Amino acid sequence: MLNSHFKRFGGILCCLCLTLLFGGSLLAQSGPDKVRTQDGADSPTTQPASAQKKSNVKDAVEYQSSDSLVIDFTEGRKAFLYGSARVSHSAGELTAGAIKMDLKKSEVEAAAASEQDTLSYPVLKRESDEIKSTNILFNYKTQKGRFESARVKVAEGHLIGSRVKNVSEDEVFIEDGIYSTCPPDYLYYYIKAKKMKVVDQEEIFFSNARLYILDIPYPLIFPFGYVPADLEKKRSGLLTPSYAFEAQSTRGIGLQNLGWFQYFNDYITGQISTDIFTSGSYYLSSNVQYANRDQYTGNIGIGYSQERGLEKTDPNFTTTVQKSLSLTHNQDFSPYASLNANINLRTADYFKRNSYDIDDRASTNSDSKLSYQYKHPENLFSFGISSQLNQNFSENTTNLRGPSANFSLKTLTPFQKGTGDAKWYETLSIRYANNLESKFEYDPIDADSAEVTFLEALFDPDKYEEATGNNDHYQYGVKQSVSAQVSQLAKNPFINLSGGISYNEYWVSATTQKTFNADSNRVETTQVPGFATARDFSTNLSFSTTFYGVSNAQIGKFQGFRHTVRPQLTYSYRPDFGKEHWGYYKTVPIDSAGNTRQYSIFEGQIFRGPGAGEQQSLNFSVRNVFETKIVERDTTGEVNEKKLKLIDNLSASLSYNFAADSLKLSQMNTSLSSSAISGLSLRANARFSFYDVDSSGIQINRFLIENGEKLAQLQSFSASASTSFKGGSRGIEVYTPVYRRIYDPYNQSRFHPIDPHFNDEPVTPFNSPWSVSLNFNYSWTYRFNQKPNKSATINAQNISFRLTPKWRFSTRLGYDFIQEELTPSQFNLTRNLECWDLSFQINPFGDNQYYFFSLRLNNAQIQSLFQKLPVLKNLERSSSPTGRRYRGGGGNRF
Repeated sequence: MLNSHFKRFGGILCCLCLTLLFGGSLLAQSGPDKVRTQDGADSPTTQPASAQKKSNVKDAVEYQSSDSLVIDFTEGRKAFLYGSARVSHSAGELTAGAIKMDLKKSEVEAAAASEQDTLSYPVLKRESDEIKSTNILFNYKTQKGRFESARVKVAEGHLIGSRVKNVSEDEVFIEDGIYSTCPPDYLYYYIKAKKMKVVDQEEIFFSNARLYILDIPYPLIFPFGYVPADLEKKRSGLLTPSYAFEAQSTRGIGLQNLGWFQYFNDYITGQISTDIFTSGSYYLSSNVQYANRDQYTGNIGIGYSQERGLEKTDPNFTTTVQKSLSLTHNQDFSPYASLNANINLRTADYFKRNSYDIDDRASTNSDSKLSYQYKHPENLFSFGISSQLNQNFSENTTNLRGPSANFSLKTLTPFQKGTGDAKWYETLSIRYANNLESKFEYDPIDADSAEVTFLEALFDPDKYEEATGNNDHYQYGVKQSVSAQVSQLAKNPFINLSGGISYNEYWVSATTQKTFNADSNRVETTQVPGFATARDFSTNLSFSTTFYGVSNAQIGKFQGFRHTVRPQLTYSYRPDFGKEHWGYYKTVPIDSAGNTRQYSIFEGQIFRGPGAGEQQSLNFSVRNVFETKIVERDTTGEVNEKKLKLIDNLSASLSYNFAADSLKLSQMNTSLSSSAISGLSLRANARFSFYDVDSSGIQINRFLIENGEKLAQLQSFSASASTSFKGGSRGIEVYTPVYRRIYDPYNQSRFHPIDPHFNDEPVTPFNSPWSVSLNFNYSWTYRFNQKPNKSATINAQNISFRLTPKWRFSTRLGYDFIQEELTPSQFNLTRNLECWDLSFQINPFGDNQYYFFSLRLNNAQIQSLFQKLPVLKNLERSSSPTGRRYRGGGGNRF
């Protein structure tokens, strides 16, 4: 035994013995100096610690101790490391106060000073986990080990066991084990089992287990159980149900979101869920998602709900059924071709009865679109086909436009040269476009009580005529357009003079014919099937320029002002295609007195054809921009200049039709926008009329100024202002106290009104992030001999801040100044409770008043287990018109 000698001459003798005993497979470090022995070396070398490098010898063992190293030859080859000992191998790294090495068996062993001294626990670190134990015995070649009172860190939590056995790198057995996602010293909840098994650091199996919350055992024992510890892998399983109660005869007590999530493969997942109530009402929802990266993605959703009373024999018993079908699909066939689909079909009250999103409940329309687009690789032409469907539930109308197709050629410039100044004819550009349109309009006579549905009318022309009184079931037509434009007609750098001509051709499948029925004394309209064509053309000449006004005036930091004016005059001409020789318009008697009225044979068709009346109009518009410079001088005398737009846009437009019989001057439209104030966006629009009105409010051919009243009458005005604010520290989102007190179930002072340990913890800093967005909208519309229509609302959105470091508050809130009431709002309050998340949502205003309360574990796997247990599922409660939370519609995603 050489123990005493090595303690006296540890540094030198350690190096010599290791060189002789272990050759090149062992690397030693002792004290401030480190000793390295390479394969085939005959003598050791000594270097300072800072000069050492990692060994690249395969399966090398590196070790280090701050005190001493002892070698024992009496029973094999053993080494003892004292003082901050460390042994490293490719299988792992062991650190402890003292380590025993058996080099013949390839084993390392370490023990804590005492079980109560957690600071002296040896730690074994590996690539996949970290084990902290009172006693560690580990074989670094077989990677097997035994541990006592060990703590194991896994992917989604912590394991604590009285005895732990590592039979391989991927398999661990635990006796008297505890599993929790909370830190080991703060076990607010845990699962305690007689036996546990961990496989691949991903799955945890246990038997004879019990759940503890705040050290209080749950009154059920689980014979066996399973916890997936890796969230990255997708698995099928039950959805999380929750308890619901609604004090209405159509609802009652029920369960929400009871169902199953199915993971088929990496490309397809599915989900089906239901809400059931004691009244007999239920809601069914299914969702299938599919995806193939860089190729296509999609989602198919089906919803069905039936709301009913308790018993069929009850008075006023009714059954209300709502349905929904949604489909989204996006696919790129190539960089030049893509397909996009967004189909949404639902009954009128589906969202009102099954959604808690404010925007969904306020929606009275449903829009669907299907489109395919192709663009030639060299941009020679483009082609697209699409269909659009709009359902208006408030008016019970449905409009289907499509299939529609569009084709356009690349703009042609036949006389363009490569370089140099272009002559006027060289700027000639020609465009061609072709549009195929079709439409189906369903507007039943009895909108509120129509028995024929949209789909029935679409596929049955007889039912369509029965519901609408119209025999023009489906319309389609083609429009071809050719235009030629020439710019730079005047070779002047200060003005731009351009001109153009356009030609349109219309093809339709039917025409309109009107006749006077003397018996009923009314005009009757019929659709005459048959191919018909029409053509029109127009020409225009446009003049535009830009000039500036500059002032050197100085007001405070504002130095110099510039006013930019961009006026534009456009003259356009179109013949009167309502004249008889064109053949597009006819006259029909409207009464027995012989009075007639002109109508277009294309009236009511998908393309209305050429317009009646000659057009010789002069359109005038002007845009103004006001700018200045902010000039500041710093302490060094350096001048800093910054441009600022006081008004981004101040514009006005109107037109005068020389060929009109009356009311030649159009209304004037004005608009203003400014972002001169940092963070504030201002917009305003106004519309004016210059003509007087008669006793019934109809405009007459007499200017207001002729009566000496005023120049113009304001018809409508709207203004909006929006801004956003944010502040607070953006660095630390959640503050966790440094000294957290371990929960002690026997310490009842926690529940006292005054905490006696309040001063034991540090003061929590409070400078949390916050944000808010404000939008104000005002509108005013003139009404003859009536009060104008007014609307004034302010909406505060994206309001979010922390009441305390762990309490977060968010809301959206609005107020209507005209109705003097709050608009529908939502308030959200959340709290982080170490391993738990508490949330509360409420909508206290409007017809749809509800609240949701939930207390959930912030770990998804254990949360699912909690919500499936009786009593614990009641941690989530809600009260709402349908007793069900808002479904975001996303479901599980890839």
